[in-house]
Amino acid sequence: MSGITAPEASVRGTGPVRAPYPEETDMRRTSYKLTLPAVAAAAMLMFPGALPASASSTAAGSAAAASAALTLTGGSCEGLARRFLCSVAFSGAVAPVSVRWFVDGSHVPAYDNRTFVGIGCQPTFRYDIRAVISDGTGASVEFRSNPVCRSGNP
Repeated sequence: MSGITAPEASVRGTGPVRAPYPEETDMRRTSYKLTLPAVAAAAMLMFPGALPASASSTAAGSAAAASAALTLTGGSCEGLARRFLCSVAFSGAVAPVSVRWFVDGSHVPAYDNRTFVGIGCQPTFRYDIRAVISDGTGASVEFRSNPVCRSGNP
């Protein structure tokens, strides 16, 4: 045999001989020094639930406040015959978002989480209609209207 040509080649009956791989020839070890802030930052990225509740809520709250705040961009209640068509619009909300509707101070669960509702009414009576929009940061905005119910055709 003139030389080793394959990893399985034998030299004088000693068994298979492998050609050395680059990682086997360089046996130096490299060590890295990590500072405590770097380790803490890596741990916070890997395990966000490990933060104390006050620190995580403060960080989440300030990040959400920096990006955009919950704002009411529009709202209306149009009176038709024996009905109000009410809508709200908002921006800057952080999920989860909830919309709760109130008629004369009473919560109406059937209208929850809707931005457009049709509310029946008794002609000639004035109604207090409110929509409260809340987001995941705890911020909330309110739309309020006091229309009078109309009778007859729209």
